Amino acid sequence: MSLSPENKLPPVSAAVVLFLSIFFLQGCGGAEDDRPQRTAVSGVITFDGEPVEGASITFRPVDESGQTANGRTDEQGVFQMGTFEGTDGVVAGDYTVMISKLESQEVAEVLPEDDPNYDPNPKPQPPPENLLPEKYSKADTSGLTVTVSEGKEISDLKFELSE
Repeated sequence: MSLSPENKLPPVSAAVVLFLSIFFLQGCGGAEDDRPQRTAVSGVITFDGEPVEGASITFRPVDESGQTANGRTDEQGVFQMGTFEGTDGVVAGDYTVMISKLESQEVAEVLPEDDPNYDPNPKPQPPPENLLPEKYSKADTSGLTVTVSEGKEISDLKFELSE
């Protein structure tokens, strides 16, 4: 197949395409390099000796300029922490730990306006209830802390909650 003049890109267009390709490829993954180093942190949460499934755990930095990290427990109460995405670890520092487990709310069925049971002024849903003692959900009352050192993975963290 031969290229006719109408199939060729003008030199200026080819240069623009090449420049934009290099520019966008350079941007891929660049933000990750600017992020602080993170350390893998995982552990288990129990309440009265039983694993807590579906609990949210938050590491709030003692130093206000730090990065917050979050995790969620599985059916065995095991969690892995992440700062920027997923379970990418925790930035080194001192943290206050907050743990809560909110009851799952059933979502009310939304009826169409022409349904005879349609209510234009539905009752507001009550906020979900925390199924763990409230003190653990607040930084100033949880009494839970952790120190993460750069490069020193923590895989055996245990938070044993009780009334």
